[in-house]
Amino acid sequence: MPAPRHRVSRIEAGEIRARLPQSIKRVPVFSPALCRVRQGIKRLWLGEREMSAGRQQLVLLPAGIEADILNLPGPDGYHADIVTLPPGLLDDFRQRHGPLLLSQRPGFELCPRLDPRAETAWNALLGSLLDDNAPEMSAHHAFGVLLALALAGRIEPLLRPAAGTITERVRHLLLLDPAASWSVEMAAKRLNQGASTLRRHLAQEDSSFRGILENVRMGLALQQVQNGERAIADIAASSGYASASRFSARFRQRYGLTPMALRRTL
Repeated sequence: MPAPRHRVSRIEAGEIRARLPQSIKRVPVFSPALCRVRQGIKRLWLGEREMSAGRQQLVLLPAGIEADILNLPGPDGYHADIVTLPPGLLDDFRQRHGPLLLSQRPGFELCPRLDPRAETAWNALLGSLLDDNAPEMSAHHAFGVLLALALAGRIEPLLRPAAGTITERVRHLLLLDPAASWSVEMAAKRLNQGASTLRRHLAQEDSSFRGILENVRMGLALQQVQNGERAIADIAASSGYASASRFSARFRQRYGLTPMALRRTL
């Protein structure tokens, strides 16, 4: 099973646990990821389209999408593993298996059923990450999962490249240090543009620097609230809010529930 030769970055693994249902709106996906539910059911909405996944499915989360998500606990609660993949690894996979990718099934199915080959590869990847193996070993197993999905004709949504827009470039820049005191002038300088030029280009894409910054910070805040380790006040501060109450109100406006309401489901 081939492994990438270049750009081997660490693959990140995490988990989501809940004892009560979690209904979260407009969840942004910044980096491509895979998710498998161990207990309970995950439902996703992309616009009007609804998809669901349990133990028999693998959830594909392409970079750049924004979905409404409902995590429904089973008798023993909700438990899911999530693995974030470095974009460089996906680039390597595209280069190595380009002809194979031409035979993928049409559509945008994010919850394909796991066949035995894909399940074996997923278990190997998760075991490698839990054992804290070398990045090269985990990348090798991640390639196995991608290859199993590709052979089943199910990988196309995950490999669909995000648009190379100025909005995406600004988003990736802000993700390097979301808590920094960013301004449009700072971002423009890093992107070798003038501030007015950057504003104009973003406006042409129906975007704005302030909107991108808030989207990045609130997306990362959601991850930290779900992680359950940091205090809400600390998350608020790192998200650019001096007031935890203002942060809570904005979080509720964005996701449909307050940070503490979400914490109570964990």
